[in-house]
Amino acid sequence: MDAAKQLVIEAILENLDIPKCYPSNAIRVADLGCAVGPNTFFQVQNIPDAVELKYQNQGLNSQIPDFQVFFNDQTSNDFNTLFAALPPNRRYLAAVVPGSFYCRLFPNASLHIIYSSCAIHWLSALPKEMADRCSPAWNKGRIYHLNAADEVIETYSAQHAKDMAQFLDARRLLRVD
Repeated sequence: MDAAKQLVIEAILENLDIPKCYPSNAIRVADLGCAVGPNTFFQVQNIPDAVELKYQNQGLNSQIPDFQVFFNDQTSNDFNTLFAALPPNRRYLAAVVPGSFYCRLFPNASLHIIYSSCAIHWLSALPKEMADRCSPAWNKGRIYHLNAADEVIETYSAQHAKDMAQFLDARRLLRVD
């Protein structure tokens, strides 16, 4: 988590374009695949810290905006537990956007920062071939591909490629330009 923290800080310091954010009175952040637990809050807090550092480095201490964080996960996530565990001293307003992050979740040009830590490696669905006992890609009910047939690996790879294309396409128009 410390390595990720440094990567988040560096990415924000190098890439956040403050003049493009400035007309807004809030920096809007999405945490895609947030789950429930303290890791979510630890990582999300790094983002306002890094943005504030960027503003301070540019001499804009008095112009630091509010922060709004949208926590996203599947509709089956326990958002009540998530909200009950919100840090009381957080520096951001919190909201929930339930649904698959492989689909569009936000209006165009509505977010400044999108973050996903430990969820993007999950497939959106089990490939159909994996459940078909007659398919060469059937993996005997296992969810891994260690020592599996090439067809199993190719099927998982194809699903991953499809999911990543959907994930990126759903974000294509979200940047504030």
